[in-house]
Amino acid sequence: MRISIITQGCKVNQYESELIIEMLENAGYIVFSGEDQGADVYILNSCAVTSEAERKVRQTLRHLRKLNPESKIILSGCYVQVPRVQEEYKSLGVDLVLGNREKKRILNFLNDFGEYYDLNYWKEDDISFEFVENSVTERSRAFVKVEDGCNNGCTYCVIRTLRGTKIRSKPVEVVIKEIEKLVSKKHKEIVITGLNLGKYGLDNGSSLAKLLIKLTKINGEFRIRLSSINPEDLTDELIEIIKNEDRICNHLHIPAQSGSSSVLRRMGRNYTAEYFLSRVQKLREFDPVFSISTDIMVGFPGESELEFNETLEFVRQAQFSKVHTFRYSQRPNTAAARFENQVPGNIKKERAEQLIQHAEHIANEYRKKLIGKTTMVLVEGIQNGIAYGYDEYYLYHESNTGIVGEFSTVKICSVTKEGVVSKVVQKQVSNE
Repeated sequence: MRISIITQGCKVNQYESELIIEMLENAGYIVFSGEDQGADVYILNSCAVTSEAERKVRQTLRHLRKLNPESKIILSGCYVQVPRVQEEYKSLGVDLVLGNREKKRILNFLNDFGEYYDLNYWKEDDISFEFVENSVTERSRAFVKVEDGCNNGCTYCVIRTLRGTKIRSKPVEVVIKEIEKLVSKKHKEIVITGLNLGKYGLDNGSSLAKLLIKLTKINGEFRIRLSSINPEDLTDELIEIIKNEDRICNHLHIPAQSGSSSVLRRMGRNYTAEYFLSRVQKLREFDPVFSISTDIMVGFPGESELEFNETLEFVRQAQFSKVHTFRYSQRPNTAAARFENQVPGNIKKERAEQLIQHAEHIANEYRKKLIGKTTMVLVEGIQNGIAYGYDEYYLYHESNTGIVGEFSTVKICSVTKEGVVSKVVQKQVSNE
């Protein structure tokens, strides 16, 4: 049987797709990724973080059914956990529906039809058995999920109701064994991920800082990247570990959501714009070009022109290496959906376009600061004689040579719209 898996959404979903792929392959199935025709079964591991994400789920399902009228279609993931969409499944041509717990036991359901999901699965959920031995979709990089659940109270977010408010952490010894196995399979970059990564250990007496100290002691040639961490969880202790451990990349994705403290209060975020910038300053005390990417939402209810301009200034001060801009969308059963002064769609669109242009300029200026710097690129592929991959700052490189799956020491020569151009150097050179 040929099975295709399509993944939408966050790195947690990507990890869980890898888990599903490994289970299916170990059971003897032929598994591949994408929407190409020819599969007997299509599995859509879905996202529901925004209304646009939900629209993409529906669009993908209709597309799959149109191209593959005889194939079995399985819908899984966060979209399944949204209470109001249960009546949509049949009209979308879905044969089997699996929730976030059930998808991780897919071998028990693969031959079934119908709907299997528990909206409150997270109360009894256990992630200690989740263990991926080899990344199929990523040749050089592998994701390791160490945490699930979010106990924050953001007024706009629906995900904590889909994934649960209970923090579930993977035991330290399981994380270590998983990484050891991935490193033995020649994965050179391990991305540590979780729904709310900074809360790792709240349920088992550990912490992200303690976990990282142990992970850096694992033998092998690899580096560690943190996927995303909220500002309030970026403690001085954690920053000190990043500073002192060369194995941990000097790049963090820190979701800001807004650069206006008044908007952040309405969002229910646990920090101010000033506190966020103080974390940026702390990171750049030991590395002036420490790379920080972020998410920023425009058009949150009541966002004034002044507050939007505060966000533009915030982006300038933070000197982000990349900004993911998105427009606020009302999510069902969230406090913000009931807020007054909802921002009209045309204004949200205008602000998003303005922020994107502003952020691209800032990112380009950031990249220029690295010209002449020596960094370490993990080569992910070669096309038309050009090697490409990402360095420790999560900058996209195009280089003159390289070996796929290996590190190359390079010197940054110039910037492009997408990243930088670099050349391989023959020996390690000081970063100074």
